[in-house]
Amino acid sequence: MRAKRYSVPVRLIGRTVRVMLHASELIVYDGQAEVARHDRLLARGRSRLVLDHYLEILVCKPGASPGAAALEQAREAGKSTPVHDRWWAAACKPTATAPAPGH
Repeated sequence: MRAKRYSVPVRLIGRTVRVMLHASELIVYDGQAEVARHDRLLARGRSRLVLDHYLEILVCKPGASPGAAALEQAREAGKSTPVHDRWWAAACKPTATAPAPGH
């Protein structure tokens, strides 16, 4: 197991991506497209998660949301926005189709 973990969009799970490691950040590419950019972690055993990378999974498993590490990190960093809250509220409705993030 690697010492540090960084999230990517759900659609990339299990796929090979290219990673560019810089002094202060890590950038992930799928082909030529940048798909994630993270501040570089210094401590071993840590994870850097982006809430938007996990929204599709949280819709499929709504019970996982309250304790989701990505959600906790986003709230602690002030990155869980009212847009995320509205999206999550719509996703939790039994017949709702979740709106795209940012809409």
